[in-house]
Amino acid sequence: MPKYAIAFVSPDSSIVHRVVEMDSRESALQFFFQQFVSQGYTQDAEGLNYFMEDFFDPECPMGSVLEI
Repeated sequence: MPKYAIAFVSPDSSIVHRVVEMDSRESALQFFFQQFVSQGYTQDAEGLNYFMEDFFDPECPMGSVLEI
């Protein structure tokens, strides 16, 4: 199963970094959000959507994911 190194700058400017082992990049990001991101987002589909928008923002992305 692939492993993904995921880093994210939370709204309170702290860095959250974890290695996640999941079937796909999308499922790894969803798991990361559900387990490790609690500041600034609701834990529902809308919160996940806002998280993904911030994570992949083309101007200033708040996150990075790398398959390792």
